[in-house]
Amino acid sequence: MTSAAGSCGKAHGIRGEVAVYTSAPELFEPGIEFQSDHGPLTVAAARPHKGHLIVVFEEIPDRNTAESLRNVELHLATTDRPHLSEDEFWVSDLIGLEVRTREDEQLGIVSGVVTADVQDRLVVDTGHSEIEVPFVPELVPEVAATHIVVDPPPGLFD
Repeated sequence: MTSAAGSCGKAHGIRGEVAVYTSAPELFEPGIEFQSDHGPLTVAAARPHKGHLIVVFEEIPDRNTAESLRNVELHLATTDRPHLSEDEFWVSDLIGLEVRTREDEQLGIVSGVVTADVQDRLVVDTGHSEIEVPFVPELVPEVAATHIVVDPPPGLFD
């Protein structure tokens, strides 16, 4: 099983560097191999740049080849991901989980995660709107393999 780790943007410079958009920049260490529609891509170097990463892949020798990676998703085998602490989660593992109340009432499905320095938020698609729920233990007391339990304040899902 693989997990989306990021996606390629435009080429950067003339030496085959690629802009990569990811919520997990810590994965882009030299030697890490990602799977893509263009075959395996091995990180040679990565550095932050204006809200994203600039990545050099061993298999990408020039700008023309780098341009061919535009919009290509990068996947990492879930068995190759670094282990997280008990209160950390991979965004890709949260997307698609059912959201329920403590009383087992279904509220929606996690359609996204907004990551921020101060507080992350789960985006819950209720079928008629999207609600952002602060991803804090007081409001999200349980994250299971198949669902998330939330304890929303009154009015949040009305």
